Amino acid sequence: MSSVTETVDFLIVGSGAAAMAAGLRAHDLGLKVLLVEKSDRYGGSTAMSGGVCWVPNNPGMAAKGVQDSNEDALTYLQHITEGEIADERLQSYIHESQRVLAYFLENTHVRYDAMEKYTDYYPEAPGGRRGGRSMDAVPYDGALLGEELRNLRMPHPQSQIMGKFGITAADAQKLLVNNLASKLYIMGCFAGYTMRFRSRGKYGRDTKLTCGNALMGRLRRSLMDRDVPLWLGAPAVELLQEGDRVVGAVVERDGSRVEVRASRGVLLSAGGFEYNDAMRQKWQRHPITTEWTAANPHNVGDGILMGERAGGALDLMKEAWWTPTTRVPGSDLAWVLVVEKNLPGSIFVNGAGARFCNEAAPYVDVVVDMYKADSAQPCWMIFDARFRHYYPVGPVAPGYAMPDSRTPRRYRDGFLRRAKTLEELAKLIDVDTDALTATVERFNAQAEKGVDEDFGRGDSASDRYYGDPRVQPNPCLHSIGKAPFYAIPVYPGDLGTKGGLVTDLGSRVLREDGTAVKGLFAAGNCAASVMGRTYPGAGGTIGPALTFGFVAAETAAEVQASAETAIA
Repeated sequence: MSSVTETVDFLIVGSGAAAMAAGLRAHDLGLKVLLVEKSDRYGGSTAMSGGVCWVPNNPGMAAKGVQDSNEDALTYLQHITEGEIADERLQSYIHESQRVLAYFLENTHVRYDAMEKYTDYYPEAPGGRRGGRSMDAVPYDGALLGEELRNLRMPHPQSQIMGKFGITAADAQKLLVNNLASKLYIMGCFAGYTMRFRSRGKYGRDTKLTCGNALMGRLRRSLMDRDVPLWLGAPAVELLQEGDRVVGAVVERDGSRVEVRASRGVLLSAGGFEYNDAMRQKWQRHPITTEWTAANPHNVGDGILMGERAGGALDLMKEAWWTPTTRVPGSDLAWVLVVEKNLPGSIFVNGAGARFCNEAAPYVDVVVDMYKADSAQPCWMIFDARFRHYYPVGPVAPGYAMPDSRTPRRYRDGFLRRAKTLEELAKLIDVDTDALTATVERFNAQAEKGVDEDFGRGDSASDRYYGDPRVQPNPCLHSIGKAPFYAIPVYPGDLGTKGGLVTDLGSRVLREDGTAVKGLFAAGNCAASVMGRTYPGAGGTIGPALTFGFVAAETAAEVQASAETAIA
């Protein structure tokens, strides 16, 4: 393998939100920038995600009449992180995320819309809000990317309506209720999809980008406007060090080893270690497997391992952006159960046939409870014919649109367990019959009253966001009693790992002794999360990725923070 040398100011490993945010800011500060991506598609896990960005006290909140303050945001983050994250770091995120958002809105194609009804995940906590901090990526015309649209990583198949087109995070809630408004909305979506037949034919996919694809399309177009190079199929395999400083990396490209010398340093923003089984077995809760994650299959911890070999310390390696998932026949990726678990008329039970959590709680907490209850492989989501009729379950559309007789055989045989009675269902999933029957009877009695006395399901505004408002008094509770009965397996999955390299406020990678590894930066899921073990709200992953990638570029360019960065 031959070897050549390239010289840049700032080398960025990865092509997700953190990487592109860094690339844009570094270029605008006058640096010569190069992004390298090991796969043949750009966008990383961000492109597969909902694309939501959590920014407290953002300008969109005031525009929609939602009041917020930096002080309340700090109180909230202090409370939910339980003192494990330094106040200085939390303050930094609050201020810098606002500054980064303002910069992108002013200088790039990135556009966000505050969702005034999408609650924080702990809205009743001190400083919490019932909407506005989570921001929805505004849809984007992918045709504006030209041929680069073909290189954008496709969204998770779960986010596509009937496998054809995506919708925004805000609009997803509208489709939970089968009423005239939702029917008109979906008819409009199909009409728009049909009208895009020429562009679809040209690019081999729908050109209306939503969610994470919309964010990454907007970021990529912004980089293209600046002629910032992005190499695909170019893995970084080794950091270059001279003395105690990182001065570049070895990149494999087109059969050659390219030594990329980077005078201002290297940013590691290549995602987490979701698909590295050895790392998961070493660091995380057991049982664990790479089969339960919904993240980018190319994320195997390359960046984290390179940073560790260069002297970087690690933290939060036990943690992930947990979410209950299920496995669907024919899909290589796990499917997340963010919506289904909140809807009325279903429960999660463990192998003993008992409930063990508030199913509608923030998804990170549900998985933690799965492990506490020894319910990890698998537990079961139990529901009845009424639930099946009204609501989607993974890839299976509601029964009114896709009755069992029209459900593909692969789902009937390998996904949905179906039985005429609860007793038969218990035997089918190898759960104690008497225990399951007793659990459902107790749940039904509480559902009739609208109060979950065992786990408080539906007590929080966050629980109710994906509830069914037609069901009262509690939109998250309904009895389970109409035959046939169903079950699907549920696993302790994730959207990505959140442990990684320890960084300072400037995104520099730190050693165990707290000193910086000169010339080395980390952001996104390569870095230990500013959110600690918790999840503040939708977008709590992408918000920090954009922010600390941006900050890394400023640090590399030796831009001094202004006095305004301090939060009073």
